[in-house]
Amino acid sequence: MTRTSEPSRALPAVAHRWPTLLGLGFATLSLLDFEDGRSLGFVVFLAALIYLGTAVLGKPGTVWALFIIGTVAWVVLDRLGIDPWPALIGAAISLIVLGVVGGLLWQPLLTAAQVPAMLVCGGAVLLALTLSPQAGGFLVAAALIAHAVQDVLVWRANQVVARSLAEFCMVLDFVLGAGIVVLSL
Repeated sequence: MTRTSEPSRALPAVAHRWPTLLGLGFATLSLLDFEDGRSLGFVVFLAALIYLGTAVLGKPGTVWALFIIGTVAWVVLDRLGIDPWPALIGAAISLIVLGVVGGLLWQPLLTAAQVPAMLVCGGAVLLALTLSPQAGGFLVAAALIAHAVQDVLVWRANQVVARSLAEFCMVLDFVLGAGIVVLSL
């Protein structure tokens, strides 16, 4: 074995972990201009919404398309000075209704859990927006870390969403949640 073969094995190993690297990149960029943890509440709300949308569709492979659509929509509305929260809340309510009417609650546990996860994570974020910056930030951090735990379960079971998105999301959610706690102390 020569030394020149070692880097060739390292590159595929790193490339295999691209969702982790992408999650770390997004988290780092999000925390660079940190002012108030509540401002990162949209991340966990959008994550829960994307998981719910994927569960309602019943096609884990659609999750990256939903992620891109949701992220672009958030950025466009924000840049246009339009409050994105009414659209997010409306989408969440619509997907919850579609899921319940469509029998989502009778699906396997992790799939059915997307309805209560949306209610809990979404409700925590909406409550956080009404609290002081520090208290609201800690609540957003708790919601992010709770969603990271769900990401781990989804990743291990290889259900609900594509495994690559679950890996990306678990890293993003945990790093953001921990970052908010550290930067808010």
